[in-house]
Amino acid sequence: MRLISAQLIETIGLLQCREVISAWAGQKIARIGVNQLRLKQTLKLLDELCLPYQLVPELVFAKRDVGKGGWSNKFHDKQNISPNKGDHLIYLGNTIEAVSRAMKADFYGEEGDFGDKLGIPSCCIDFYLTHQETAFQKQNDFVPLVFKNTTTLHSFNFWNNYVSQYFGYSLLSFFPCSFNCRHAANLAKNTYDLIHSIVPEQAEKILHFQMQPILYTEYRGIYLFEGAKSESGKTFIRDCTIHSTLNQASRTHQLISQSKEIQVAGKLKIKITSKDEGVIVINNSNWVMCTFI
Repeated sequence: MRLISAQLIETIGLLQCREVISAWAGQKIARIGVNQLRLKQTLKLLDELCLPYQLVPELVFAKRDVGKGGWSNKFHDKQNISPNKGDHLIYLGNTIEAVSRAMKADFYGEEGDFGDKLGIPSCCIDFYLTHQETAFQKQNDFVPLVFKNTTTLHSFNFWNNYVSQYFGYSLLSFFPCSFNCRHAANLAKNTYDLIHSIVPEQAEKILHFQMQPILYTEYRGIYLFEGAKSESGKTFIRDCTIHSTLNQASRTHQLISQSKEIQVAGKLKIKITSKDEGVIVINNSNWVMCTFI
């Protein structure tokens, strides 16, 4: 399994390999998207695992989020797009019957049932269904909504840091109902133990990035501050490594890189202090500063 996992990571990336491993272990039904260039090799590896799956022959087309490094939380409604930009959806699990039921639930829009088959905690499913329409009005990302639903302002449970997925590392495949949801955290711990038993170096890398503070913006990039220290809602970023989903020449990236600290000042309100002690207050529902312990 270790060798095949390494090949899967190289073929479809760590996040999707996480899904394959979880399905192989019987923890959940998984859905992955694979483009045509990688499809043949992916199916070959799934066959080597003897993992039941169903392939959707029709292509789907991911709609790129603005400012998130090519990430997508939506599909295009229209199909008049170049076929080489499409993906095939693959549903996989430990029995073909379970895979088929999950595929049908997804196809018919039975999202609560589909979420249950994906192994998502019921509290997180309910949260998703309640806030889905609000999230879809933007780019279908729930970070501000999850933050708003979290009772504390900072120092969240790092097991629930799904925002790190934008940098290729996360143990969660869904939006938790809050950054302190114990059910989501327990699921993340189980996923970590599973991945660590197969590819321990990758599991440690995921955990490392899930512990880092992240500034999320809906349209102006996402920023992960590797090595930054956080204390009482303040994150000191002067000497850390800044990872960004935007080009370094962007105005927002320059603002962040020239700052020394970011403070959580309230719900959806942050203060950015520059190196020359100037302060910018941002009160915007599209900006969220997340710190984890």
